[in-house]
Amino acid sequence: MTKSRSRGIGLDYNIMTAEDMDELLFSPFRQALGERTWQRIQTQLDNYEYYTGKQHRNEYGQLVRAEDVPRPPGIDYDPTRYATNYFKAIVDRKARWQMGAKHGIKVPRKQIDELEETLDAAYEPSDAQRAENKRSEDYERLLYRLWEENRMRTKLLQAARDRLIADRVVCKIAFHQRTGKIRWIFRPDTEYIPIYSEDDFEDLIGANLVKRVKHEYKGEEVDAIEIESYRLINDEAYLKVALYRESDLELIKTIQKEASLGIDFIPLQEFSVSELISETLGESEIAALREQNDVLNQMNEDAIDSMKFEMFPMTVVTNATQGASDSIAIAPGSLAEISSASDTKSADMKKVESRFQWREAFKDQYMRVKGAMHEISGLPQVVPQELNFGGLNGEAFQVLFHDIITDTEEHWLSWGYSLSELHEKTIRYLQARVDSPKFAYDKSVVKGIGDNYENEMRFVLPLPDNRKELVELLDMETAAGFESVRGAMERLGEENVQAKVQEIEAERSRRRLSSAASYGDSDVNEDIFGEEVEEEDG
Repeated sequence: MTKSRSRGIGLDYNIMTAEDMDELLFSPFRQALGERTWQRIQTQLDNYEYYTGKQHRNEYGQLVRAEDVPRPPGIDYDPTRYATNYFKAIVDRKARWQMGAKHGIKVPRKQIDELEETLDAAYEPSDAQRAENKRSEDYERLLYRLWEENRMRTKLLQAARDRLIADRVVCKIAFHQRTGKIRWIFRPDTEYIPIYSEDDFEDLIGANLVKRVKHEYKGEEVDAIEIESYRLINDEAYLKVALYRESDLELIKTIQKEASLGIDFIPLQEFSVSELISETLGESEIAALREQNDVLNQMNEDAIDSMKFEMFPMTVVTNATQGASDSIAIAPGSLAEISSASDTKSADMKKVESRFQWREAFKDQYMRVKGAMHEISGLPQVVPQELNFGGLNGEAFQVLFHDIITDTEEHWLSWGYSLSELHEKTIRYLQARVDSPKFAYDKSVVKGIGDNYENEMRFVLPLPDNRKELVELLDMETAAGFESVRGAMERLGEENVQAKVQEIEAERSRRRLSSAASYGDSDVNEDIFGEEVEEEDG
């Protein structure tokens, strides 16, 4: 086996044995992954290392922190090593733009009653329409509960960073047998190996979640790999969890034998960034941002070193006796005594100073590189704190942040479809577990959703609160008859419109009773979304 692996490879046995070379180049784990997947994971891990501040390379080409870079040969001082990590700042800001606001969920109601009937002033929803309204409200309320239980606002912000760095992040749907609850567990793409069908549909028919762990095996601690293996066999999903030794992929133990999950889909959801249809392993804008960030690091390092040379100029001693410079003290107010090497020329000592003439050129170039990073990312260089004039209205903000807004909305297209699919898979998973001994949700609600899983995301930009402007706009639209009050509430982000309607109705009923008591025998009629109308007796 070893011989066939090393065939055709020139090995220097004085440096490395054949077994060592085989282990380095042909490890079983790397062979099992395949070269394409291996390169993808290495690129992603490299991006993660860069994000954490390792932005310099050592003599072996590995990313290391600035302080771990050795002194280059041929110089007599330690050059400054410095990492601005402006790269991390841009990634974090873009993630906050995408997932920093409080997003909403909308479950559309199927229109069962005829539209002409709903326009009638005496319209009362049919039993079927009431059932559909209740189904959609219960479905929407359940999704909000799942978001709250899984702390999705925090997790999505974290996942947005991973998605930008690695071009993809994955969410695992798991049912907790002990609590009877659904858990959404996000995993980095470096642990994800998908298997797609070979037809044009490219359905997800299998996947492996791979995680490196330490494990006690035969009396010693070894590097091991935990693999969750999902497979779709005859339209039924199966899961197997096992632990393997990394060196030779020998099975250490089976954590969970292969068993059916009782569902017809793989309980994983991808959230990917694909800028091109043909893109399979892209780096989106990450590679371009890293290139510009490297230039900024180099410029800052050179600037700091230049400042040192400017502040501490070189001392030149001429025509002095041998070793005269060794007795010169470099300190404020110090004195130096030197003797001439000959009677013909007197000794001299002076400072060689530069004039710092590159300052403006450096500043211009630095701003150009920084501006290029903003152009690539779409983030504006002007932030509200730096504006010297008064407040901005919504339209001005839209113009000022146009690039990042359009970029964020483009990302939301992918986020929206993937989150809706995550919600659908979760409900289908719950419906398959509704007969479990421990089930934390209302079974009638889960069953009542049926096979209509339609839902959509309502994303919100993290701009300053412009609710006043939106309320004024909605007030004009409802007054003009262009919008319903229920629709206006939904656009304002009200999570439970029906509950809010009942709350308003109860308050107006109390006011109506209070008014009736004040006016004696006058009747006060009031529509929930209209004005109070007094009808005098007689």
